[in-house]
Amino acid sequence: MTFSYFEESDIFLVDATLAEEQVRQGEIIISMNRHGEVCQIAKYGGASVDPLAFLNCTNIALQKVKEMSTFIQQKLDEDAKKRDAGGLMAELSAENPR
Repeated sequence: MTFSYFEESDIFLVDATLAEEQVRQGEIIISMNRHGEVCQIAKYGGASVDPLAFLNCTNIALQKVKEMSTFIQQKLDEDAKKRDAGGLMAELSAENPR
């Protein structure tokens, strides 16, 4: 998740547009896996960030990662059902019904 922040108003934007990125004072990138483990936090210069606001961004990133993981898993499950139309995977099985 990418957070753009504006120091004067303590506003953090998730995935800002190009116009918003051009006027921001700083950027925070938080990378998480689907288990909620923080893999990377990057803050390249810019204005200082309050530690509590930083933690709030981490919590927001966790919620978004969970939403995205659920969405991706749902789409993978739908694709698996389409590929197994008519039970073709069961027909390709080497097991005998004895």
